[in-house]
Amino acid sequence: MQKLLISLLVALPLCGWAAEPLSLAEAAERFAERSASLPEGSVQAQSIDRQIPLGNCASGWMWSFPYEARTTVQVSCTASPTPTRRFVAVRYPSLPTSAGPQKTFVVAARDLTVGSVLSADDLMVVNVSAKERAFSSTLSDPAALVGLALTRSVRQGESLGRADARSVQVIKRNTAVSAWSAFPGGRVFAKLTALQNGKAGEWIELENPQSGRRLKGLVQADGTVRIGATQVMSTRVD
Repeated sequence: MQKLLISLLVALPLCGWAAEPLSLAEAAERFAERSASLPEGSVQAQSIDRQIPLGNCASGWMWSFPYEARTTVQVSCTASPTPTRRFVAVRYPSLPTSAGPQKTFVVAARDLTVGSVLSADDLMVVNVSAKERAFSSTLSDPAALVGLALTRSVRQGESLGRADARSVQVIKRNTAVSAWSAFPGGRVFAKLTALQNGKAGEWIELENPQSGRRLKGLVQADGTVRIGATQVMSTRVD
């Protein structure tokens, strides 16, 4: 219900800003600021030429947040023969700490560029009052982002949501991969052949090039593949 109400409230024409021409970046910033009840100048558009004009839309521009993490603004025009949509990434100010119920969420541990494949060292969890949060993020566990590639550049301390990263292919079909299985004394490694492309978190089929035996394994963020404990391989022990 809350998500539905937010969608209804934010998908509004930009009628109140018609008195002055705005660039696309400025208009996106003002929409995000008003939605989060922040003062003008608090939000900054990211990775966009600030000279790009907003332009005109006969039916009025419609503004919304397309993803759960409110770090991307979408503006649409339905008046043209072919409806147009534009997306602008926005950055919110650092959130002050305050008394009251705290909630954990994931932020960038350092400045990161678009396309970066996330590791555990790139992420950290912080606590902040839910009342002071300027945007929504459903992620409290950094493991959900490890191995994914950023869809936008982020600054240190900036909140990250699931929409800010996507899966990347780390295993290519018909290539040799390092597969391993864990046991109480360490790990057993073997070189197997991938029979499928694979992204981090996906199960793929592999083949032992010597015996022809086929196994299933879970692709890891570092490009290795973990084999189930019951599927014994052999060769090297750590």
